[in-house]
Amino acid sequence: MKRLKNKIPYVCGPLTELPARTQQRVKDFYVSIADICKETIGKRAFVPHENFDPIRHENFSPRNVDKKERKQIYDRTSLLIIVAITPSWGGGIEVEMANRSHVPAVLLYKKGKKISRLLRGNPSIKHTIIYQTPNGALRELRKFLGNLKTLGELINFYWVNR
Repeated sequence: MKRLKNKIPYVCGPLTELPARTQQRVKDFYVSIADICKETIGKRAFVPHENFDPIRHENFSPRNVDKKERKQIYDRTSLLIIVAITPSWGGGIEVEMANRSHVPAVLLYKKGKKISRLLRGNPSIKHTIIYQTPNGALRELRKFLGNLKTLGELINFYWVNR
């Protein structure tokens, strides 16, 4: 599992199209997910807004963001954590990048939320967490990751459930 040494989870979720009144709350949720990854598997997740926030990092061109995020997912990601809060064109692209790269994914969405069958049926999605509250989502994610123990188990999990 030497190739996993430098790979980390990646938090995938809407950012650009979020209403201004919810942006900070959602960003905090993504950061909490990244911190749970550090706590449970020893690797903090990559959180796109910490690197490519559309407001703080507005000088990055769309082509530059695409290039950097592709490299992150293709070469440096062990697990994609999909947070389906609102529709997101970028998130769908990230999910398919993960599928292309044989990166397993966990889908998180709030109970009652309509999530497309196309997304739910993506072969990279190996586990789904349907939650009532953000704290409930974090609790279930912590439990799921805690059961994996190592990044190597993420890859085994992917291939066994392919």
